[in-house]
Amino acid sequence: MEDLLQTFDQLSEPHRRQLLAYADTLLIQQKVRKSDGNLAAWKEKIKGVSTWSEQDIAAMEANSKDINTWKVPEW
Repeated sequence: MEDLLQTFDQLSEPHRRQLLAYADTLLIQQKVRKSDGNLAAWKEKIKGVSTWSEQDIAAMEANSKDINTWKVPEW
């Protein structure tokens, strides 16, 4: 540990800041934990969140064709 502090003291101020920023990055990576959950169960859960029916899609397609004919009111 002593040699690490001696090396740190020999660095210029910008290099010290760079080293500290890098150390912060390593600490963040260390704290991040990968999920060990079951992705298949998660996929099944999100399937029911929102779905569009064929009627919904047909209505959007029909409306998208007419969008350029809309008249914008002038002020």
